[in-house]
Amino acid sequence: MNTLKNTLDYLGLESPDPTPATIFGKLYNLAHRLTEPTALEAGLELTESGLPIVTPRIEFGPEKKEGTLIFSDDFLKILELAAATTDLTYWVLFDRLDEAFTGSPDVEIPALRALMRTYLDLAAMATVRLKLFVRKDLFRRIIQGGFVNLTHINARRIEIVWDQDDLVNMIVRRLALNESLKKLCGLEGKSDKEVMEIMLPEQIDLGDRKPATLTWIMGRIRDGNDAKPPRNIIDLFNKAQEAQARKDGREKRDIEATRGPIFEAVSVKKAYSQVSALRVQDTLLAEANELTRVIELFRDGKSEHNAQTLDELISPVANTKASIQALTDMGFLEQIGENFKIPMLYRDGLKITQGKAF
Repeated sequence: MNTLKNTLDYLGLESPDPTPATIFGKLYNLAHRLTEPTALEAGLELTESGLPIVTPRIEFGPEKKEGTLIFSDDFLKILELAAATTDLTYWVLFDRLDEAFTGSPDVEIPALRALMRTYLDLAAMATVRLKLFVRKDLFRRIIQGGFVNLTHINARRIEIVWDQDDLVNMIVRRLALNESLKKLCGLEGKSDKEVMEIMLPEQIDLGDRKPATLTWIMGRIRDGNDAKPPRNIIDLFNKAQEAQARKDGREKRDIEATRGPIFEAVSVKKAYSQVSALRVQDTLLAEANELTRVIELFRDGKSEHNAQTLDELISPVANTKASIQALTDMGFLEQIGENFKIPMLYRDGLKITQGKAF
């Protein structure tokens, strides 16, 4: 531990204040010092023939102190030994990596590829481990064109998948936290299916060929990659609750707890429209970067396109082939056969109507 203390002191990282803000500030300052030159000079010599030779020299890093230079591998060994004395495993989590380089798209992929390589380099450490949370579309972009030792990455990679049963169970567990609701609606001891039958109507759109409510909901919270983020269904239920409360405030109704539904179809429809608008603004456009202007071209249009209509729409402002691939990777377009559809999740938010553009 003394060696670790001396090392931190040498690097200017030792601090009596262990708060994240202080530690991050010291790390930032160290990185700044390591990337800012501390000395610049140039030497000039002449050859026998009189030609000049210029020898530049640049130094980076903190001010030199007395003692031995510390190499990164040695420091990691010191950190590993110090951590081992605590009999604990330390996890360093990296999340929201898709937002880390907003405004610097040229830096994003090289930096994240470097982070992946660092992850592999540190995989041998037993007490200090890295955990990276990366969206699937971003991961595809990182490894595009090949990635050395990808098999080692895939061997440690766990894909988080939420299917319909997982999402329904999550909602039921959240509902069960409300003791008043659980008592009023008789949710105690009910299965997930029975709880959903109490909370929701059988169908949102009535008709023999129309889907059941849960199928309707799942079709509207998924993107083009069939990803169903939990926040989409959580937001849908929250918005449905708000819409239903406003409606019940205007029109009183009697609810039989064993029959339901608590949420009427009209409230669920309004909730979907609001969630669609939210995901367009806080997810789709917020993460699209240079593709934002391409996505805006689809506003007020039709939901289904073919290669010709996409080229007519995109080619005036961007490369069609590259844009289609990027929009498909991010889940805005879904390829079905030779055609492409925009998922229901984004349609209301962009005022896109059902139908073919060709």
